[in-house]
Amino acid sequence: MIWGQGTHFRRTTVWQMSGALFSLSWNGTEPAWLKRWRIQSGASGFRKSQPGRSGQEARGWGALIPPPLFPPEDPQADSSISPLPHLESKIQQTHSLARLLTKYAEQLLQEYVQHQGDPFGLPGFSPPRLPVADLSAPAPGHAGLPVPERLRLDEAALAALPPLLDVVRRRQAELNPRALRLLRRLEDAARQARALGAAVEAVLAALGAETRGPRPEPNAIAAATVTAGVFPAKVLGLRVCGLYREWVSRTEADLGQLAPGGPA
Repeated sequence: MIWGQGTHFRRTTVWQMSGALFSLSWNGTEPAWLKRWRIQSGASGFRKSQPGRSGQEARGWGALIPPPLFPPEDPQADSSISPLPHLESKIQQTHSLARLLTKYAEQLLQEYVQHQGDPFGLPGFSPPRLPVADLSAPAPGHAGLPVPERLRLDEAALAALPPLLDVVRRRQAELNPRALRLLRRLEDAARQARALGAAVEAVLAALGAETRGPRPEPNAIAAATVTAGVFPAKVLGLRVCGLYREWVSRTEADLGQLAPGGPA
């Protein structure tokens, strides 16, 4: 602010409006756009701040700052709100995630087979179904179990998958170091399995079902894979990728029983 004899002063005031900073140059005449805004919004006029008063003391500008458009929500404000819509939303979101990961799991399996060479991918090739520590395929009677029990089995399998996928990725980094997309898919699959497992666990908690305690990571497969030959390691990796696809698909189907519009 500049004051002097015979000098026309010019004042620039900065204020905050709806989270953004605007700068207004004012020479004593209210701009037309500001007048229109003030009339439409119902805000009162502004007053000039006097020399020697700080901007905080010039309280006339407060009238130009509109209230927040969306006041903060208080989740405790209304205890009468039913938890049912929240539960349905959680189930639907988890079901959508499982559906998306089912597609990714199929892509991972195809990518894995493409980088293993013959006889993988050849018509009629049937690799041995090697046992995997702490993880097996969904049992034939899985679909006949109550939905909460099925989801508990899904969550347990999803919790066991990430360390197995990590072992497969490390072995493939040795066998196929240039297969960068495959390595990235394996890394993503481990992370996605953790995310889906946590989401299923949250659904179980919302349903009031008992959740599992801490579970040790399967270290047996790590030692077996490191000492195994190339072909057994490839077969074991194929088995893990196949189990990942089966359990993610199974989880999608089980959540579909609870999702709005699903079977009764």
